[in-house]
Amino acid sequence: MAVRRHIREQAVVALLAAASIAGRIVMEPVPGMQPTTVIIMVTAMSMGLRPAVMVAVISTWISNLQLGHGIWTIFQMLSWTAVAVASYLYGKTKWRRSLLVSTAAAGLLGIMYGMIVSLNGLLFTRRIIAYYLAGLPHDLTHAVGNAAMYFAFGDRLMKLLRKYGEAYSGKK
Repeated sequence: MAVRRHIREQAVVALLAAASIAGRIVMEPVPGMQPTTVIIMVTAMSMGLRPAVMVAVISTWISNLQLGHGIWTIFQMLSWTAVAVASYLYGKTKWRRSLLVSTAAAGLLGIMYGMIVSLNGLLFTRRIIAYYLAGLPHDLTHAVGNAAMYFAFGDRLMKLLRKYGEAYSGKK
């Protein structure tokens, strides 16, 4: 029985990663707009930390085959893993049920993601603050995009994943 549950979970992780990958690639021409952060957030809140980290790593690695790999790929994986951890912890609070608070949290996760990804600048320059500030407009569009996407589909995806979890765990 545990093997079946694990296989089902892996299938859902694969579907979520595929949606994230497709969304990143399709939305690539629009700076900061992609569903990956929101998908990882919802996965962590509804399925747990391990599946969310798997979605983060798979999404980054596979989508960057199309978008381009570099040292930033490692920092993107670290950033989206941090998003998974923060989302998992946020999912344990009473605020997770509020659409508006969760929408704001999704926006803040975009800022957090950008701050962590910008640490790759330490490999190239000592002026990390200037490096981060140069990328801040992109981080702000990422934050706004996350908030818009969470508001549009985050809550629905959360309910769907919770329903999946209840169906296969025996809980009602």
